[in-house]
Amino acid sequence: MKISQKFEDLTLKQLESFGCSMGVTHLVLYLASAKEGSKATFEMISQWPQVDKLLVSIDDDPILKVSSPNRRWYPLQEKDILLGVLRVETDLNNGNWPLILDSRLKALSISLAKCVSIEIERQTNNKEINFLKNQVNIVIHQLRNPLAAIRTYAKLLVKRLGSDVDSIEIVESMMVEQNQINQYVDSFEKLNKPIKLLLDIGEERLLLPPNLDNEKKITIHDLLLPILERGKANAKLKNRDWTQPPFWPEWTLIAIDPKFVVIAEIVANLLENAFKYADKDAEIGIFVTSRGLCIFDDGKKITKNENEKIFQKGFRGKASKKKEGTGVGLFLARKLAKQIGGDLNLLENPMRINDEDLKALKKKNIFYLELPIKELRV
Repeated sequence: MKISQKFEDLTLKQLESFGCSMGVTHLVLYLASAKEGSKATFEMISQWPQVDKLLVSIDDDPILKVSSPNRRWYPLQEKDILLGVLRVETDLNNGNWPLILDSRLKALSISLAKCVSIEIERQTNNKEINFLKNQVNIVIHQLRNPLAAIRTYAKLLVKRLGSDVDSIEIVESMMVEQNQINQYVDSFEKLNKPIKLLLDIGEERLLLPPNLDNEKKITIHDLLLPILERGKANAKLKNRDWTQPPFWPEWTLIAIDPKFVVIAEIVANLLENAFKYADKDAEIGIFVTSRGLCIFDDGKKITKNENEKIFQKGFRGKASKKKEGTGVGLFLARKLAKQIGGDLNLLENPMRINDEDLKALKKKNIFYLELPIKELRV
């Protein structure tokens, strides 16, 4: 195993901290080593004091050919696996080792074993990460050509359609989606480069391309438009009623701070849930108020008993029992909303909310994404 400089420095500090204690004159750390075609041995990794930089294996050290009462060996063991050994030399008379010295050396060997185990795990993880990064690069490279070809074929199809406006509109929507896929591919490419994360969101963080592009100025309207176009197309395909804002308030038309682009992710999550779990003939849509966004469906009302439970990680309500899903969407959506200074709730009674626009919205299930409107502006 190739040892990192940080690991070597750490183990040396541990040996140094024990040095000159109760007659100890020399501490040497060995790691188990087995090369293909040769027998297993123990390679010297670190020692105190650092008398020289010559690191030799146990087999090659002539001093160790002769036993000594002033020398003891302490195994570095992780469960049933022997990772290495700690060699201890003392100037004690007749090998009379105090019990407290033996206890402390056992504790040191356990600590060193943990360090070795962590270093092995770190190196294994790094190898896996590098392998996955290489695989991502290959997949990205392979995706570029078919994506470019799809766009080329779409443009040719537009030319052939001539004056068929309705069909051209569908093809152009396909081109918008192709462009969106391109953005996702670009985001995957950026994952292999250092990224400064603006929010400590956690392991469930979903990847939405705008989050990785902090230079681009964007408004709430621009952010939501492609999501709404997708929702409109989905509703048309399934013969659902679809509603989206007829006009956009001023706060949706100003450039927002980059950290607020997660709003698109929240809305996309909520609309996906609505299309997946609402009754087949239920109206779905989005409504804008002076204080936030409402994503609604007019299907079967979510029971009062599940109003809060649906935001728990892993919980799945009655409507989702027989359908695919992980129970993470609403948990993540609320988490993101709170981290940008907002909140997300399923409204039990919109009439109780201090928002006149909201009181006029009479739908069965209304998810209210309340936003810090004053803080949105760049």
